[in-house]
Amino acid sequence: MRGGNVVATYQHLLAPWKLRTTEIRNRVVFPPTCPTWVSDPFSGIFTDMAVDYYAERAKGGVGLIIIGGTHVHPSSLSAPLMMPQLYNDAQIGPLSKIADAVHAHGCKLGIQLWHSGMRGYPTYKQAAGFDPDATWYTVSPSQVPLGEFPGASTPKELDEEEIEEILSAYRSAAERAIKAGLDGVELHLSHGYLPWQFLSPLYNKRTDRWGGSYENRLRFPLEALKRIRAGIGQKPFLGYRINSTSFWPGDLEIDDVRKIVPDIEAKSDIDYVSVSAGVHHTFIHTPMEFKGGWESGYVRKIKEVTNKPVFLVGRITMPDVAEDLLATKSADAICLARQLFTDPEWVNKAAAGKADDIRACVAANFCWKSVSRGGRVQCVYNPTIGREGAWGAGTLIKVNNPKKALVIGGGPAGLEYARVAAARGHQITVLEATDELGGHVRLQSLLPSRTEFGEIARWLGDQAGKNGAAIKTGIAVEEENLDQILAEYKPDHVVVATGSKGAVDGFQGWTADGLPGWESGNCLTWEEVVTSRAMTPPRSFPGHAIVLDDLGDVAGPLTAVALAESGCKSVTLATRWPMVGMETMLDVYFEWIMPRVYKAGVRIMADHFVRKIDGKNIVLFNVHNEKAEVTLPADWIVMATGRRSENALYPLLKARKISAEMIGDANAPRYTYEAVYEGHRAARKL
Repeated sequence: MRGGNVVATYQHLLAPWKLRTTEIRNRVVFPPTCPTWVSDPFSGIFTDMAVDYYAERAKGGVGLIIIGGTHVHPSSLSAPLMMPQLYNDAQIGPLSKIADAVHAHGCKLGIQLWHSGMRGYPTYKQAAGFDPDATWYTVSPSQVPLGEFPGASTPKELDEEEIEEILSAYRSAAERAIKAGLDGVELHLSHGYLPWQFLSPLYNKRTDRWGGSYENRLRFPLEALKRIRAGIGQKPFLGYRINSTSFWPGDLEIDDVRKIVPDIEAKSDIDYVSVSAGVHHTFIHTPMEFKGGWESGYVRKIKEVTNKPVFLVGRITMPDVAEDLLATKSADAICLARQLFTDPEWVNKAAAGKADDIRACVAANFCWKSVSRGGRVQCVYNPTIGREGAWGAGTLIKVNNPKKALVIGGGPAGLEYARVAAARGHQITVLEATDELGGHVRLQSLLPSRTEFGEIARWLGDQAGKNGAAIKTGIAVEEENLDQILAEYKPDHVVVATGSKGAVDGFQGWTADGLPGWESGNCLTWEEVVTSRAMTPPRSFPGHAIVLDDLGDVAGPLTAVALAESGCKSVTLATRWPMVGMETMLDVYFEWIMPRVYKAGVRIMADHFVRKIDGKNIVLFNVHNEKAEVTLPADWIVMATGRRSENALYPLLKARKISAEMIGDANAPRYTYEAVYEGHRAARKL
């Protein structure tokens, strides 16, 4: 059992409570997350997709939803993020539709009031066609550059008039929220945004009444809370979110926050404290090896200094963990952010004693990666996010004429197809060639620190089986036995979900070819390395290893770590890119992976490509100075390079006039999100 299966198990989690005058049905909070479903980053107006998105989580049993970072002033706009705004009345109508939909399902609704300060990115305001009078700079208490990203511009220091304008904007935004029918509002006083910038001596270098002393630095958030309360009146709730600690040199830490929290309580009329951790995104989106409730120690220290309800967040995926945190008085309410991306039905499943059916967040951080690229929040294995109107709970309707479908391949695409098609009443059989399900999901779970990723395959397989699909492993379907398989299973439709395979020849996009001399070397794919290390006993790799990272994802760096930990005499991680693991910057895994690489003693060679492989030697050259060559010993050459689709069965099926289709990597090698999405979409059409 992964969680409790009796309602009484969750007597604290499912207990009703009250914030000021607002009755809330349970202790589960969908906290502020962003971006959300708005028309564009310029106007920030909620769409009907937002109505469906928040209604889905309300329908799933959540007690309280707080809509995420909402601009209170145009100077807060930050490209490329799709953030809502409340700085004019155009948002009142769309927001009221969300409020009506959420309330209709018995859930309460608040909204977080936000100003990005120096952490905005005003570049898109410079686009022709945007407001020609828009400011082309960020603002902050002082001219301190943002230290989180390279190339961040230095902000304009706010003057007294601008500070007053922003404080007034907080009040106006709060008034609009209550006019739209919301139950309360929250001040965003965390993650390094404008109120935190005033509060922190790291960013606030002022010597006037807004800076210098602790009392002066506290003035801005206190004044913002005062203005907000004056605007919303006495009935709605008012809370704030604050970091328990910064994890950033020179910034505020837990002892500072333990002083701030009781002072805010004494000097403002607030109703709760929502506690997070980390000013920068490395800790906001913590990695999969972090345990559920990892922030509880910090939160307990804050509970010691306040009489207000305290919210806790931090990698909580299962209700037994949430229940224990509440029972031990580590918090008064539990915030589920990424987990409610993954499974909006979390509360309903817990209440029904079906915790084993919860789709647990694996902290792949594809949600934030999607956001970082200018998109909207997505989940690596819940393709219904943003598609709740068409694909939400209750939309898998049983078919009138069930079909027999044969799914060849038990990776994420095939398993999601089986799960959805079986739920619709079709007779589904999955044939997987290996002894274990999961495809590339299973392979990635074998990398150091990535075990949790395998939960995707486990959940998809379990749910497909519970829905009635027959799943068989160790059955390879090939040209030689294809007719026998078709005769045995007599499918009406065949789904080719055979995935893709790493190219052992080092095939990549620069030369669109394999690497010169690869046949002479002891070449492996990273998949072969992690699979062989998982054997009993695990295979060792003595000697010198070279890992060629062309993908830029977790595979190259973590395979290098695996080799170093398995006894290699030396490991070199080489890439033609300016850095290894480039793609992991977007899902904030870079800062968790690279310490492992350095600790393992892996040598990094960026800006290098293969001139040739010559037996147990490899010649690399600098891509910016091709005459600069280096020859390294290479007992093992590991390819984290291109992949090729495994789809030879598809033309054979078409030649036999069999109804067939391809999904996932069989179409083109990509990532888990695309594979699950295609499996889901195709299964709805069967």
